[in-house]
Amino acid sequence: MEHLVCLNTNSFPAKTPQEGYDLFEDALQGLLQLNSGADRFTLYIDGDTKEFADFLIAESFTYQDFLARLQEESEQDMLLFLTEIDDKAPALDHLEEDIFNQLTEYTFYIPDHAAAQFPDVLSLAFFTNATLLSIDTGEPWNLSRIPLARTTDGSFAVETLSVNNISSEQHGREILEILRNIDIMAICGSHHVTEDFHDWFRELSEENKQRVADKMRLAVEREFKGGRPLFDTLSDADGLKEIRFSAHAGGAIRVLFKALSESRCAVLVGFIKKSDGEGYKYNIAKANEFLKEI
Repeated sequence: MEHLVCLNTNSFPAKTPQEGYDLFEDALQGLLQLNSGADRFTLYIDGDTKEFADFLIAESFTYQDFLARLQEESEQDMLLFLTEIDDKAPALDHLEEDIFNQLTEYTFYIPDHAAAQFPDVLSLAFFTNATLLSIDTGEPWNLSRIPLARTTDGSFAVETLSVNNISSEQHGREILEILRNIDIMAICGSHHVTEDFHDWFRELSEENKQRVADKMRLAVEREFKGGRPLFDTLSDADGLKEIRFSAHAGGAIRVLFKALSESRCAVLVGFIKKSDGEGYKYNIAKANEFLKEI
């Protein structure tokens, strides 16, 4: 399985080299918890950093210095793990066009906290379905799930989204437990789920199963209410709505649903589209047929 990770530059730098070493090592131990031995890790680094080696973990203490310290401490397992991470710096040079367009359209912030110095990091994590990799320099970076809200065209949306965050070994264990126990029916709870959607989910890659599960958890928490970027109302579709997010390895995942009552929805159809409009006509018709049977 491939894990996408976004270096949370908002949580850096640490106050001292020693603190930087301790905090970053703890965060990486958390990331290491996700590794089954054959997993792949891609690390996006946003901002002006051209080379990960030059990234400042603390004042006068770079990632290259961190690696040298690991070598001195004979942390061979961690060193081997880090050599296998594919770092993408700067991140914007490695993004698909649809992800890049969404980054330019939306800005994210953390409710009840000061504005992030690098807000694009939050957007990047949300739209790529990546896990933030932070150091615990205080709230909210000490949480395993970071709440987000969005602005677009200068207006603030009163709704909460979220992304996973690792800044400690314990966070990695918590996220691993979630990844190991994906039960889409349990996630959807009391909402009606069609057999077609369930069968489609079971055939997805492990990466896309994780993405669908993550966004369905968020949709349930939000009571399937809200607007873009997570939800949208389809035109000429008899009131159907969709949950929208990017698919692993390209394309976009769409989940069609409709409210059955104030508190219960029907999760009808899931599909992956590779281009604008692809699959909508067929899946809208199929979703409406399922509605007739409910």
